[in-house]
Amino acid sequence: MLSLAAVLIFLSASLAEQQPDVFTICGKLSSSQCRVLKRRFVSSTPVAVKYYLHTRQNKETPIVLEGKNPDLSGTPFRSNRPTKFIIHGFNSQGDVQWIVDIANELLIAEDLNVFGVDWQKGASPLGGINYFKAKKNCRKVGQTVGNFVRQLGQPGSMIHIIGHSLGAHAAGFAGKTTQSAGFTIARISGLDPAGPLFKISRPTKRLDKGDATFVDVIHTDAHWYGKRKPLGHVDFYPNEGWNQPGCGDFPVDQLTACSHGRAYEFYNESINSACQFLAYRCPDWYTFIVNREQCDYCDHSGLNGACSVMGYHSINYPDSQGSMYLVTKHLPPPHCVSETSRQQSTTQCLQSLGPDMRQQIWDHVDSIADMKEMGNLEDFCSLYSEMGTVVLNITAPMPNCGLEDIPVILEYIGDGKYDSVVAWAEDDCTGSSNGAFTLPSAMLLIALQLIVAVLGNA
Repeated sequence: MLSLAAVLIFLSASLAEQQPDVFTICGKLSSSQCRVLKRRFVSSTPVAVKYYLHTRQNKETPIVLEGKNPDLSGTPFRSNRPTKFIIHGFNSQGDVQWIVDIANELLIAEDLNVFGVDWQKGASPLGGINYFKAKKNCRKVGQTVGNFVRQLGQPGSMIHIIGHSLGAHAAGFAGKTTQSAGFTIARISGLDPAGPLFKISRPTKRLDKGDATFVDVIHTDAHWYGKRKPLGHVDFYPNEGWNQPGCGDFPVDQLTACSHGRAYEFYNESINSACQFLAYRCPDWYTFIVNREQCDYCDHSGLNGACSVMGYHSINYPDSQGSMYLVTKHLPPPHCVSETSRQQSTTQCLQSLGPDMRQQIWDHVDSIADMKEMGNLEDFCSLYSEMGTVVLNITAPMPNCGLEDIPVILEYIGDGKYDSVVAWAEDDCTGSSNGAFTLPSAMLLIALQLIVAVLGNA
């Protein structure tokens, strides 16, 4: 059952896209009532920020620093080392596990100063249900971080800020703050920058490629919590930038923010993995999947500017700019697909499909990922080898039910196996292919659809 807080978060985010709701309401209230409404739901307040300092000297126990101008004396901070900041998003905190994980991976890769930025109180106003105020607060956080960067006395070339969700926009505000002081930071990495309340924001009101010398962005939840519009010098769209493999696309699934969080999982994996998230510059996702020959030619080195690698090492390909597309593997991690595994998986897939299933796919495939009619099994297996899982909508006869063709879904999960063929049929009808199972009657499906519709309108 959904909690009241979770429902209110959805309401807050959806209402935010219908501005100026609060101000329209204010016009019908007294001035004192309006002030109370703005103070509770809109106005930003001073935001307490603290920092968790991670270095190789204190990897297990980060040092907590508080105040506008934290005293770094007596800490393992060293000004001759590059410095990274990691900023969390809505309803989170600076010692959350994904920040700790990324900090540890960064310290394995390089000798650094890494600050986990904590703005928990500002990110969770009214117990984590007021997204309006959290959005306003992220500007304050960015300004505070930007001023702290100035205090460090390091050149901008040594500063890199990583931000997730609202934290990505806070990183942008930090970059704007340092620029007002006369220097530009080297890099900002935006991990699925927040979309609600930022859909039509001007560059001065959100993360923008002008906020740092190099801005790389990973989009993983563009349909819900994230933002689809390109924001950086290079924008990566794994799996089209939404509904990541292993994450559902129902409102209930979105309460876990699975796709939204996949951005920092990808980034964390990219730091020290030998497998690179190779991405291709294409006009759009459809072209990438269906007509990849129309994408810019990539020699797999990235040096020609037509491709790049998503994540930490994208900075090594500064000429590779624009919108980049790639696919990742299904759960469990690692998510990266190596060239060797692509070839092996294609061979396994082709060998494992029996003649009956091969013929069924060949004769009855309607679409692949709802996008194109299949041409041959090798195409199917090649795409499987990149995505790790492929869902095919096919039709097949079911004489026991008196039906000519019914929708069937095949999910291929690898290692020479396909998971199931699902037939949406009546109670006494069953699928005939390996791994088939059915749902009892259409009533359950109708009930599920009603639940989804109610949640979607909540």
